[in-house]
Amino acid sequence: SWRFSLLMVVGAIGFTTRGQLPVLFSSFLPTLLIPVGVIFMHRSLGLFGKLALSERPLVALLGGAAIALAWVTFVVDDYRARVIVVSGLLAVLFAACGTSIYGYRIKRFPEWFTCAIYAATAAVMGTRLISVLLYEGTLTLENDTSAIHDIYFTSFPFSLVAMSLGFLMMANRELQSRLESQALHDPMSGAYRRDALLEMVQREIAASRRHGRSMSILMMDLDNFKAINDTHGHLVGDNVIVHFAAQVTQLLRTQDVIGRYGGEEFLVMLPQTALDDALATAERIRHRIAESIATDLPSYTVSIGVACLDTNDSDTLSLLKAADKALYVAKRAGKNRAVAA
Repeated sequence: SWRFSLLMVVGAIGFTTRGQLPVLFSSFLPTLLIPVGVIFMHRSLGLFGKLALSERPLVALLGGAAIALAWVTFVVDDYRARVIVVSGLLAVLFAACGTSIYGYRIKRFPEWFTCAIYAATAAVMGTRLISVLLYEGTLTLENDTSAIHDIYFTSFPFSLVAMSLGFLMMANRELQSRLESQALHDPMSGAYRRDALLEMVQREIAASRRHGRSMSILMMDLDNFKAINDTHGHLVGDNVIVHFAAQVTQLLRTQDVIGRYGGEEFLVMLPQTALDDALATAERIRHRIAESIATDLPSYTVSIGVACLDTNDSDTLSLLKAADKALYVAKRAGKNRAVAA
């Protein structure tokens, strides 16, 4: 983004030297700096949105346009052709930037605003191109006084400011989302923090009571985790935590939620899930962990206590106690098993 802004400023300064410096420095190079800046912005938008974009087609287009612009500037001095080349090039580049933002997985107001600015700017450039193509007669800098020409030049500075503002809003929203995510999620495992998860469980219990539907929780504890830390070190133990959370997440539905309850203990909330289905989910998790093979990790297992919200007077505490008692039974019965409350 800063490269885009810098190139726009340098280009604008270059245009102010017309009549004082050679055309190469007062017109040709400043004109090319603008599309170069837009390509940098396109790259930034791709990186920001984690999109697999390639700038090669745009760079190739820029190279062809630069050759054409050099020809109509230094060889034949054709103002109309220069306008066609520049406005057509910018229309494509701004449209490419808008398309990139449209491809973002999540779009909020900042993304829609910035996308609209790029689309509007591309439309102005395209209209400018069409108006010049349809112009009858010889077009020169002196007689280029149409309404489209005025809109083109008056809207462009506004568009540049709006694009930068939009990108700043997008960056600020992303930073806010990351801070919110860090506040809610355990930094090691990526699972929800205990407080955040318990709040979600409490809300789901209230909703389940209100709509008369079932819900279940899984209380999970890694077996012999202290021995893993003592034998292999805490770094390996941390990697086991990360591996476990990732494996469990792969087996859960979109509406299910996993949180780190404390240490090597995890809690899973299963909305709209009866006890039998919850126990089946627990068994899938247990089998996945027992059978998983990671070359850099020791083998390990998990014990799981399953509890279901099946009475009107159940609350978060009683549900957790039921799951914890079931987990205790699983541990006493030999570990590596799932037990229903």
